[in-house]
Amino acid sequence: MRNRAALAALAALLLAPAPRAVCGADLEPHEYLDEDTAATVTVVARPLVFAYARTELAANARDYVTLAAAAVNRNGKISFVGIAYFWSTVDPRMRTDPLPGPEPLILQADDRRIELHLLGQSAHDAGIGIPVHAPPGSAATAYVYAMDLATLRFIAEAHRLMVFAESNRTLLSYPLWDDRRTALRAFVQHMGGGTAG
Repeated sequence: MRNRAALAALAALLLAPAPRAVCGADLEPHEYLDEDTAATVTVVARPLVFAYARTELAANARDYVTLAAAAVNRNGKISFVGIAYFWSTVDPRMRTDPLPGPEPLILQADDRRIELHLLGQSAHDAGIGIPVHAPPGSAATAYVYAMDLATLRFIAEAHRLMVFAESNRTLLSYPLWDDRRTALRAFVQHMGGGTAG
């Protein structure tokens, strides 16, 4: 009787879904053939989200910068990009200043300041026809920045991240609000860049 109970408990453990496997699958990059651009696109599973508190307007009001890594493969030539969105939970009627412009956009990763440069083309022109991690309920523009795998690896392994963006000639600091560096590490690993130990 005791052996049967032990075997039943062991079988239940073996058949139960492993939480790590579910979490790991959530971190895997998404890869698809973009039918509109004919490019194979690989996108990080979860973007980094940075936030600037606007408590002078409302208790939980924030301006956000979403930053997602992607790789575009056109006939074997791979280019890495960062897709950024500038968006807000502030009621537009309450704003006295505009959302930041797309340049300059500076990413502070530990002691390194990385100035991101616009590619000067739309996401579609860069090979991405389907919006990448667009903010919910927002018609925010997708801005495309040139990236490389080594820089993405450095960002993924950094201990502290912050974004600086300019509004009304003032450089505002956006601390990391939704930390998805584990997804970025998985993206770098998937693209053959490895990760620092």
